[in-house]
Amino acid sequence: MTLMMLAPGEAELDYRRCRWCHSASAATCLLCPVCGSADLTPARAGGQGTVQRLLRPTRRGAHPGRPYLIVLDEGFTVQASVLGGLPGAVPIGARVHLVTSEEGGRVLTFRLAPRL
Repeated sequence: MTLMMLAPGEAELDYRRCRWCHSASAATCLLCPVCGSADLTPARAGGQGTVQRLLRPTRRGAHPGRPYLIVLDEGFTVQASVLGGLPGAVPIGARVHLVTSEEGGRVLTFRLAPRL
């Protein structure tokens, strides 16, 4: 994934979409993970998504926290941390949006969307 910074507090992700089956995949993929086609076009995700599940922590050190799987509205999944809730207690199904990381690192960080 390529993180594209916009105005302060806003960000977008680059990804690829298959011209044959229209599946979304990471910008680093060379082949479609669904149909195997190499006919992928670049696209940009708006950074809005839904929390799918909490993962076990796999890293220690510079970026502590609980990783989540986030399903973006464009149809692909990323692993990221979520701000705005208690660590490890962000509800499944919660809406989130991509933000810049306070550490300025390359780790994807989302924030809980305000409830209406």
